[in-house]
Amino acid sequence: MSLILYGRMLSPFVRRVAIWCRLQDRAYESRPLMVNGPDFEELKKINPLGRVPVLIAEDGEMMIETGAITDWLDDTAPEALRLVPATGPARREVLQGVAYANSAVEKGVSLVYDKNRRPAELHWAEWIERLEGQIMAALEVLEAKAPAEGWLGGARPNAADVAFVIAHDFLLAVHPHLIEGRFPRLAAMSAMAADVEAFKATAPAA
Repeated sequence: MSLILYGRMLSPFVRRVAIWCRLQDRAYESRPLMVNGPDFEELKKINPLGRVPVLIAEDGEMMIETGAITDWLDDTAPEALRLVPATGPARREVLQGVAYANSAVEKGVSLVYDKNRRPAELHWAEWIERLEGQIMAALEVLEAKAPAEGWLGGARPNAADVAFVIAHDFLLAVHPHLIEGRFPRLAAMSAMAADVEAFKATAPAA
């Protein structure tokens, strides 16, 4: 039995797990249930919270939440394929990069709901402005941390590289007015990632 990953690649959280699996040479079966729409009740049978990603391990164990899933993937991977250093300052630096990228994505998702899903008469301009400011602040940190060339992980992408690329790609897709032309290092990372199978195969249009 291979791993089973629930959720669509349009979700940056699902995509992070999928890329992680591919970078670790793990086979998985994709079941692209949607959080919004007719799949919701089916999804709640798997995860009562109705959230993605959900990963089912080879032994049938169910795991939820991106951070917990990727921690399990690293914990059960050969050392050479782990995306987060085991300990020390290098580990903290990678995890802090992931935290900033994840914050940008979470605020981006909130902005989608506030601008695109709420009726126009319920839009709260001050809240939208606050979300956009938080997204921009996170992106500025990511841009400053992004390497001038190559990967943060050296010869191969690490967890921060994965998170940076996903944040850039997701926000470019859903809030292009915030990101287009403003973050050249993140754009360069995304372009480089587009030639890597793990990123290419999990692109939302794939």
